[in-house]
Amino acid sequence: MKLSNKPTAHILVKAYTNSDWDNCEFAIIHLSQDWKMEQMERMELITPIEGNYHFCSIHYYDTAVDFYRTGQDDNLNIGEMLTENEWVFVELDQEETFTVPENSLDCYRLILSANGIGQYRAYGKHTSEEFWTEKFSLTPILIQL
Repeated sequence: MKLSNKPTAHILVKAYTNSDWDNCEFAIIHLSQDWKMEQMERMELITPIEGNYHFCSIHYYDTAVDFYRTGQDDNLNIGEMLTENEWVFVELDQEETFTVPENSLDCYRLILSANGIGQYRAYGKHTSEEFWTEKFSLTPILIQL
């Protein structure tokens, strides 16, 4: 995985879990043209709600994210790659594989707030343990794509 200064089909974000026995350090969000169009439609839907302090968020089923943990053989320093950024564009090698969490994840969601902040969440299929990404602003991603 290499950082990119130009838009790519993937972004890297920090990720977490509340599991006592499993780990999750990062997620990769896959940015297809369909993903971009869906997010633009969703942003149009929530724009009129912006500023309504009674509105919390809207949840969409969305599987455009994969959660990973750093394995023993991984040479990744996610904190160093992200530095001060919420997310970064990355290029993935075809042969490159990452270590997935022990949990089998299910019920993937994208949670959007009225100000365009997004966060992906997924749950352990048999444990209900939660996995989530750092919150990120959709607007800069959509502008750059």
